[in-house]
Amino acid sequence: MLNIYRGICFLILSALMYGASAKPMIEPLGPNIADEKSAYYDFKIETFRSADQLRTYKVWLAVPKEKKSQARAVLYMLDGNAVMDRLKEPMLKKMAVYDAPVLVAVGYDTQLPFLSEARSVDYTPGKGDGIIEPDPRSPSRMSGGSQAFRDFVTGPLAAWVDNEVKIDSQRIGLRGHSYGGLFVLDSMMNSDYFTHYFAASPSLAWADQRMLNQIMQAKISNAEHKKLWLMEGDSEQGSQVPLSANISLNGIDQLRKAALLLNQQKVQNKLIIYPQLTHGEVFIPAMQEAFDQKLRN
Repeated sequence: MLNIYRGICFLILSALMYGASAKPMIEPLGPNIADEKSAYYDFKIETFRSADQLRTYKVWLAVPKEKKSQARAVLYMLDGNAVMDRLKEPMLKKMAVYDAPVLVAVGYDTQLPFLSEARSVDYTPGKGDGIIEPDPRSPSRMSGGSQAFRDFVTGPLAAWVDNEVKIDSQRIGLRGHSYGGLFVLDSMMNSDYFTHYFAASPSLAWADQRMLNQIMQAKISNAEHKKLWLMEGDSEQGSQVPLSANISLNGIDQLRKAALLLNQQKVQNKLIIYPQLTHGEVFIPAMQEAFDQKLRN
């Protein structure tokens, strides 16, 4: 059954506190929690090359310090640079109280929070022919490479994570925002590797609603065993001008449609609306929501 939740004030304040804006920040980032050290998590950093050798991924692996021998849930998070900038010690402390998950922040080898050209290629679904083509929203960027990126995440990257820490294969989460939210939905339809999916402000209007069209036509394997959280802010509703090319003025309606379609396929899903938050401001509360769920079975 579709459940609709309202965001709470704590998450709104968190979003405002950390300054997530409707448009991605472009200023270089400073030190993050991996540099400053945590009392609750150990961090390790590794770099990988994309299959076409055009992009370098920077990955932060965060492992709880307590009970390292037990199998852990793991949460893969896209836009890893921005995630690490917003990941704070109180968040880690809260998770460490009980059954803390392993965190994998998948970013790019850059000092910027977002690398638009790279994420446009990696996070967006193709038409089905596997061809990389100009992004319909920004033709100077390419798009449609989600399958190749998923092959990297579930292949070489997952193998590295498995080699570093014992993982519970029944509790593997994927979290993404905006274009990253598209990747989460695309992965839910085209992979059984993940069990928990967190799609925050997915850009459903992108490419003439390509993702919604694919959801309508999809036959999702193991649908009843997949758990999905759909998250959106409501501040764009009624606005006259989108604040970003990634924002749709009827995003909540599109998200409700996606939720209903997926519910018909027996995917367990929850729709969470954050009042008075913009597209970008949803980033932090949606991340906290994924942490709070602890990837429960």
